[in-house]
Amino acid sequence: MSANTKLPRDVVLPTAQRLLDALRPHCHRIELAGSLRRDRPTVGDIELVAIPIARTDLFGAPVKGPTALDAFLAEKSVALTKNGDRYKQFAYGKGGGRPHVVDLFLPTPATWGSIFTIRTGSWEFSRWLVTSQAAGGACPEGVAFTDGRLYAHGRRLATPEEADVFTALGLAYIEPPLRFGPIADPVRVSPIWNFD
Repeated sequence: MSANTKLPRDVVLPTAQRLLDALRPHCHRIELAGSLRRDRPTVGDIELVAIPIARTDLFGAPVKGPTALDAFLAEKSVALTKNGDRYKQFAYGKGGGRPHVVDLFLPTPATWGSIFTIRTGSWEFSRWLVTSQAAGGACPEGVAFTDGRLYAHGRRLATPEEADVFTALGLAYIEPPLRFGPIADPVRVSPIWNFD
């Protein structure tokens, strides 16, 4: 979240929805995240999680280079303040007399579940989620997040969806509006580990 003044959700949501609709044709998948998804009454940044459509060769294999989303942003002359492979940032629309800051997180299909879960929660919730139980967090012994992936005892887990992340952590699914701050007494379930 940026230091920008927060605005009422009802003011930010229509702008975020227009942006989402404009970017959707250039993505395999794109969703609102952050405080908008948590239904917070006030919102700072517009946070999106997206899997852009990659360029392909004649045989349909992905090739390195700008994605369809990159091409669209360039065509619209979007001034990116941050422009990495996994994260982009730019200004869009007007809110309170100035543009909204847009944080665009770009997972792969394999990292979607982890990134979407982390980017939906508040920073306190996300820190709790990736911290070991021994240190007061959610991760059971031997389970850890690394580079957008969840591992159990060094083996990579398949977590393509949010539900897979919670199941791997041995947690009952936590609805987005409840992902604010550490969860003092979360509902625990038997963890299910599906390895990649």
